[in-house]
Amino acid sequence: INAEYGARIELEKAGVILFKDSSANKGGVTSSSMEVLAALSMNDEEFGTHMQVKNGQVPEFYQRYVVEVQAKIEDNARLEFEAIWNENEKTKVFRSQLTDMFSEKINKIKDVIGHSSLFEDKVLREKVLRRALAQELVKLLGFEVIMSRLPENYIQSIFAAYIASRFVYQFGLSGAEFEFFEFMNTF
Repeated sequence: INAEYGARIELEKAGVILFKDSSANKGGVTSSSMEVLAALSMNDEEFGTHMQVKNGQVPEFYQRYVVEVQAKIEDNARLEFEAIWNENEKTKVFRSQLTDMFSEKINKIKDVIGHSSLFEDKVLREKVLRRALAQELVKLLGFEVIMSRLPENYIQSIFAAYIASRFVYQFGLSGAEFEFFEFMNTF
């Protein structure tokens, strides 16, 4: 439902379970991000061979990549759904408000990570990026090749967004600095 803010609140007060479009459309965001990642990681010949349908023939890599993208979409949607649902159960804040609150918290932590020295830790950076990147793409091209082809600011964004979103989805809106420290030790 794409309703005005006040209408969303009234619907939730009436017992309607409502998730804003920005939470419900994880598929669009994730699939377009994964398409951009593949395009930036491959040269023109590789992209033509592995990503373009020719004469009705879908490349094997593309088929496997789509399956992986779908799995990432399901995972991202599940993580956000569970985080919003659990926060609503705990705090009774309306889900439509929580969507914005989660987004703001993720963006704030992403910005803090982007201005920190975490990215300079090469071991940590590789561990995070190996989790965040599409495994089919890594198998096809190799981690080092992908890293050499992606712009540095794009790599930093993937790094920060992955850490921030996973932390917020795991610890909710009240996740504190010490929990962040413990979370980072899982890498």
